[in-house]
Amino acid sequence: MRKLMTSFLFILLTVSVYAKETLVFSTGEWAPYTSQKDPNGRVLQTIVTQTFKLADIEVLYKYYPWKRTYKVALDLEVDGTVAWFKKKEREESFYFSKNPLVNIKTVVFHLKSFDFDWKDFDDLKKYKIGGNLGYTSTQVLLDRNIEVEIVRTEEQNFKKLLLRRIDITPTSFFAGYYLINKLFSRDKAMLFTNHTKQVVPQSGIYFLIPKKHPKGKELMDIFNKAHDKLIKSGKHDQIIDDFISK
Repeated sequence: MRKLMTSFLFILLTVSVYAKETLVFSTGEWAPYTSQKDPNGRVLQTIVTQTFKLADIEVLYKYYPWKRTYKVALDLEVDGTVAWFKKKEREESFYFSKNPLVNIKTVVFHLKSFDFDWKDFDDLKKYKIGGNLGYTSTQVLLDRNIEVEIVRTEEQNFKKLLLRRIDITPTSFFAGYYLINKLFSRDKAMLFTNHTKQVVPQSGIYFLIPKKHPKGKELMDIFNKAHDKLIKSGKHDQIIDDFISK
């Protein structure tokens, strides 16, 4: 019995020594950057997962509506969150990755048949605009007293565009065309276009860890060092190129 207990303890110790650390991050539906539904829509998750893999740390993701995604990270229900633009109030509560995961260009989408142009935000007030709950671009418009019809998913807005229930919708250039080609036939996809002017200046999107996390700074240091390695190896850009070509 004593030998059996000794063997059992040895096995437990061996498992604990060699078991990889697992972290849990919150994220939302924003294909092709993050997605629960589409395995080909997880470019940011792949970058974060592969970065931590270099540090021998495994990663799991929990999916929420975007406002909830931020709050569960703030409340330490998860270890971090993917992925966010920099904002002063966010930087007060979170450590941001040193390098952005990707750079985002946010533009206005509309149908080619719709006569649309804009030079400043006042020009947008005459249009019926579709926005997304929790998105920076939506908040930018609301902050300028521009009326926005808010929905939970970008898919809804592109379907509303095609049905002419809204005139325009702002979103990432990359994500917009990804969704258009995913949702519609080639003939219908050809009906969409975008304005070249950006709704918000091009900016990076980052991985966040809450400052209240007991190992927050340590984990972010680990991520930053591993992410530098991923970038220098060329694998960071390769991940992005692979997803674009899918």
